Amino acid sequence: MRAFIFSMVLVVGLKPTCPAKAHAESSELARAEAGLQQSADSGSSRQPCFAAQGELGEAEAIASLSEIFRYWLADDVVYIITPEERCAFLHLATDQERKQFVDQFWLRRAYDPELLDNDFKQEHYRRIVFANERFGTNVPGWRTDRGRVYITFGPPDQIESQGESSRDECGEDGKQREKWHYRYVEGLGENVNLEFVDRSHSGDYRIATSIQVKNKPAYNLPGVSRQAPDLASEAVQHFVAYVGPMPSPRIKFKDLEAMVVARILRDQVHFSYRIEFTRATHASTMVRIAVEIPSSQLIPEMRDAEQVGGAEIFGRVSKPSGWVVETFERAASIQELEHLEQATLNRETIVALEPGSYALAIAVRDVASGNSGLLYTTLQVPRYDDLRGAP
Repeated sequence: MRAFIFSMVLVVGLKPTCPAKAHAESSELARAEAGLQQSADSGSSRQPCFAAQGELGEAEAIASLSEIFRYWLADDVVYIITPEERCAFLHLATDQERKQFVDQFWLRRAYDPELLDNDFKQEHYRRIVFANERFGTNVPGWRTDRGRVYITFGPPDQIESQGESSRDECGEDGKQREKWHYRYVEGLGENVNLEFVDRSHSGDYRIATSIQVKNKPAYNLPGVSRQAPDLASEAVQHFVAYVGPMPSPRIKFKDLEAMVVARILRDQVHFSYRIEFTRATHASTMVRIAVEIPSSQLIPEMRDAEQVGGAEIFGRVSKPSGWVVETFERAASIQELEHLEQATLNRETIVALEPGSYALAIAVRDVASGNSGLLYTTLQVPRYDDLRGAP
């Protein structure tokens, strides 16, 4: 994972005792918000991406992008893309190259690029969805100050909420405050404290802790401590973005993959599936695919006087053109059903998909008997504005 470094300077004396101090607090709050914006603004310290044309050339490059890639750049990855990557992306000539760039963008950040599940990508979109659901007001939650911090640092270890009296000693409306405490943040150290203030009682908490960028913003993935390539260590002209086909992921259930590719129909194991959509950004919708296998469809075998068996699941999401966008594998043992006293084996995967039409293939195999089932269906992934609750 990329290493990121912030320095934190706590702002003291935030509670005013007179109008003059209230004005000073407002100035401090503005500076804190500016510091947070700087942490997400890749243009704040980067070399010119279009040296000859300057900002005009960059604006034209952004305007020339198709809508989905403008949204991807401005919404999905605005907090985590490096200046060099952003510049390279803006110099790509075709949407095909941009699609390949996006795939490589996430692959560079994966804990293990050969695994089907990209832990970094999944956690990033999970944080976006949570921020939308928890912090959204009249703007998407990921755009708020709390949303930015949550996406960047992850969930705090402790949150303390404070509400002041309706009128303070200056006769002004009181404020709602929220203090976030992190025991440890990689790149920041121990006991990181952040404060947010809701001056209008509207739920719009603004950061009141100054954040000054030393190098790059931190992105902490729970349970993982590692270094990814230092993509921002070189000048723009020295950054080379590979654009081309991705390496093939490591497939465990190759026979199920072959069944899907060859469209070999099997109806020996009957199962069902459920699809749920959750708004994330204008470029990506979170799609939850749940596969449910009744225990009656699994035939255990006896080994050493004990029932053994289970199911293997292979799924693939592709564009109508055949472009594979997601592949997933899941497995479970029949002992799990007995332990949970359930009649149905459930496995799910969550993926971020661009709104539009997709083909979904799911193959299931009973491990003990070798029996299998295969289904094909379509997905119509809704746009952000079409999902319930979009601000």
